[in-house]
Order: sequence, then structure tokens, then C-alpha cells
Amino acid sequence: MNKFNKFFAILFIVSGMIYLNSCIKENFDSPAFVTPHVDFSSNTTLAALQQYYLDSIPLVDGFQFGIIDDDLIVEGVVVATDESGNFYKQLIIEDATAGLQIQIDQTSLYNSYRFGQRIFIKCRGLYLGEYGGNMQLGYNNNGVIGRIPAVYIKDHIFLEGLPGTIPAPIVVAIPALSDTNLNMLVKIDSVHFTDAGQTFSTATSSTNHNIVDQSLATLALRTSNYASFAGNRIPYGTGSVTGVLSIYNGDYQFFIRDLNDLQGFDNIPPLCDEGFATAGSLGTFTQYSVSGAQIWAQSSYDIDYFAKMSGYSGGSYYVNEDWLISPSMNFDIYTGETLKFFTMMNYGTAGDGSLKLYYSNNYTTGDPTVATWTEITGLTLSTGSWAKVSSGDVDLSGITGSNVHIAFKYTCTTSNVATWEVGGITVN
Repeated sequence: MNKFNKFFAILFIVSGMIYLNSCIKENFDSPAFVTPHVDFSSNTTLAALQQYYLDSIPLVDGFQFGIIDDDLIVEGVVVATDESGNFYKQLIIEDATAGLQIQIDQTSLYNSYRFGQRIFIKCRGLYLGEYGGNMQLGYNNNGVIGRIPAVYIKDHIFLEGLPGTIPAPIVVAIPALSDTNLNMLVKIDSVHFTDAGQTFSTATSSTNHNIVDQSLATLALRTSNYASFAGNRIPYGTGSVTGVLSIYNGDYQFFIRDLNDLQGFDNIPPLCDEGFATAGSLGTFTQYSVSGAQIWAQSSYDIDYFAKMSGYSGGSYYVNEDWLISPSMNFDIYTGETLKFFTMMNYGTAGDGSLKLYYSNNYTTGDPTVATWTEITGLTLSTGSWAKVSSGDVDLSGITGSNVHIAFKYTCTTSNVATWEVGGITVN
């Protein structure tokens, strides 16, 4: 082939490649995105669906469970999904009246149902039932509430629009939680974890950790061992926790969606954190009896743990001076130290001085009377009748030293003998 023919052959091949390439690009243009919309409306609220459950769903072997045979349509906004793994095959939705837990036999639901996504549910043919006392929407699983089969999702659950704003959580104190808050986003302010520094969950099981508010009320925060943050450490400090409220056999449980639901925790380990939760032990504290046979000892009542001291024993009153002393703390590595604890008192007189708080920076061990102690003021103590009272944030920022102890000093005579209980001691 001569040079002239070779030139035209190469030109033909190159032109063909350019033409084919342009055709390929044209054939694979992305299709236009279609925003999902429904052509029907809801006809009841989530709160009304709960009432329907109470009024129309029968008891089966002591549990409410049954099919929805009315044309009920509800709508709500997705507030929790399975994205982090702490919720498994379930969605939590809310409307302005209530929340609802939906059991669906499909994984990675978050790919279709994002936070803030509005959905409509045609309820006819689905089932309502309970697990541990918590109402759920799902399907029949051998006579108990189960998950909606994946093949039926398209017949019952419909997307409306694009994901929007997530409803703001309801701010509730732990003692004020009620069944009306179930399956809803709830925010609890000014709480701390009783076992900060531990992992959220173990490798083999779901785990409960207690959060405690300023009134010392507790709530179990439950984390699945499949959660993406299961191996993370629980933060130190005080902050706010947002999550979904649930219930199991009469006890409230709290589920966060991910670590973004924890806000404000400084994550600085406390200098002291003693809850006296170990039976028969004062934990990191020690007791010393200067006079009297009665001593500080660990005790408990219901879910509370504390150190208890009284000069009353066997029907008689005894003269006592007894000290409850903290471990050594280094106040030279931090600033702005604060102390918080709670007290309960009975049989004494408010403000009688039978319990006082001191600090020392030269105490070592043994008899506290050989060390120098300074009284700490500006705190609140129980006034009697077993009233459980928080001390408030007691300012210790003016104290310095690498060997600081705090101590509760109990004294009594043979009359007007008070019983004191101390617990929840933290130095942050």
C-alpha cells in the first residue's frame, strides 16, 4: 500500500473512533431524577394509631397482637434508621402527635429512608403488637409481632419528597419521662455516665450504661454490640444526650443513633468518681473512726448506693467522730475543679453540723487528726426526712497541691443523733 492510501486509511479509522465515542456518550446520559410523590393523603395520626392498638387489637396469650383490617394511612418523618447499626431492621418515625417503631425485614434501610424523609404507610394488612411492652408496626411472625417481609414494602411504605428537616427532640428530664415519649426523639440535658471510660458495648452482647441527671435520676442507655461505635469509649464529663426512648418490661431504655447524639461532654477524666456501687466496699474511699464503735459503711436502698454513718446502734446512741476520706488527687494538673455529691439525712436537725466537709493537702494515711484540714463551705446538704439533695457544684478551684484529699467528718453525742448517707461523689 502506498503512502497516499495509508494516509486515507488512518484518517478513516480515526474519524470512525471519534464518531463512535460521541455516540457512546450520547447513549449513556444520566436519566432525569424524579422526586417521589404520593397521590393520597394520611387519614389518621400516629397517636390515633396507638389508640387503635389499645382499642381494637386483641390480647393473645397476655400480649396485644393483631392485624389492622381498617384502611388506616399514617405519615411521619424518619428520625432513626439502621445506619449506625444501633437499630436493626427498623425505622423510627414521628408526626406532631407521637412516634412509631416499624419493623422491616431488610437491611441498609438508611439508603432509602434517610433522616428527615417523609413517608406514608398504608396500614391495612400489617400488624400491631408489642415487644417488652413497646408497640410496634410489623407483620405476623408465628403469632407474635415480626418484620414486614421485604416483598411487601412497596405495597405499604411510600416516599414523599426529598429528605427534609428532622423534628427537634423533645427536651425532658429523666423523672418526667412517660409513655407519651416512647419511640420519639428525646433530649436529656446535664447528664453524665456512671461508667465513663468503658466501651459502649462488648463484642458479644448489647450493653446498658446508666446516665444520671442533676437530680441523680438514672436512665439506661442501651447499645447494640453491632453498633459502629460499640468499641468507642463512653465520654467523661457532663453533657446532653439525644436518642429514642423505648421500654422493656416496664423499664425505660434509651438508644442513641450515633455519637453525634452526645453533645457537650468535655471527656476529661474526673479526679474522683465514687458511687459506692460495690457491695460491702467504700470503693476508693477509706473510713477512720476517731471515737465510737460505729463506722462509715457501704449500703444501698432500691437503685441507690451510698456510704452511711450513724451513732445509733442497738437501741442506743453513742458518741462518735468518724471520717470518710477520698483518695489522693493532684490539683496541680487542672484548673477550675468542682465537687458534686448528694446527701440524705434523718433523725437529726438541719444545719446541726453533724456532717461537715474538709480538704487537706498534707494528709497521707491513717489518723486524719494529725493532718491539717480546712472546712469547705458553699455546699447544700439534706435537711432531713431522707430528702435526697445535691450539693450543687462546689468550687474547689482555689485549692492547690499534688496530694489533696477531701473528707466527710461525722460527729454526734448521745442525743439528737443523725444518720447521714453520702453518694455520687465526683471531682471534675
